[in-house]
Amino acid sequence: MRTDAPFQASDLEELDARLLSVADRVVPMRDIWKGDVGRRVIGLRHDVDDNAGSFDTALAMARWEMEHGYSSTYFLLHGSHYWTADNLYRALEFEELGHEVGLHVNAIAEALRHRRSPDWILCEALGDLRSTGVRVEGCVAHGDPLCRDRSRNVRFVNDEMFAECARPSVGQPSRVVSWNETSVLIEPRPMGDYHLKYQASSLSRAEYLSDSGGKWSRSFDEVCDGFGFGQLHMLVHPDWWNAAFTKVPA
Repeated sequence: MRTDAPFQASDLEELDARLLSVADRVVPMRDIWKGDVGRRVIGLRHDVDDNAGSFDTALAMARWEMEHGYSSTYFLLHGSHYWTADNLYRALEFEELGHEVGLHVNAIAEALRHRRSPDWILCEALGDLRSTGVRVEGCVAHGDPLCRDRSRNVRFVNDEMFAECARPSVGQPSRVVSWNETSVLIEPRPMGDYHLKYQASSLSRAEYLSDSGGKWSRSFDEVCDGFGFGQLHMLVHPDWWNAAFTKVPA
């Protein structure tokens, strides 16, 4: 298994052979929230970020998972290059393949960029996605570069919009954040106000493995060797796996 992206077809095969296929079940994060907390169950999620080809790769990955009997959650990023009417309707394909669709929340960062209310941005994004018929119950925060802009002393997490996701180490739940002469008031509201049920990174887990930034957060061998001692949650970004689904000319 490569430690860094771009990941290849051989890495996908190893991921399947050594981890996914040995689990009792590979399930979306909604199932974890509902109580599927077995030690040999993998909660699998995909944050579909704003990189070239990410949406098409996500759909290819969703088809591959369906063919292998796995189900997962795809969190779509509002405000991204693929957030268009055509692609939003294509999001129904994820559900048709047996997967869950959720929202990758970036409302505070987008509010700072566009001088708008983060609440309105979030409501608009949820409305856009749900208007296609997609069922959206879960979300997860996007790690936008603005969240950690040290040059301007900006620090926040996009899930701080929700009362259930207070981050005392980052700042007071209700506060003003400023960037580039724009100020935004964070006024946390319960997730239920947005008809959301859970925030994925807050779900209880024993083990975690992520390819954020195109690099595994832990030794893949170590995770495989310790699998089964506690529930594993995995974050796999389609952005880093395009080569695994690109057919090589004969």
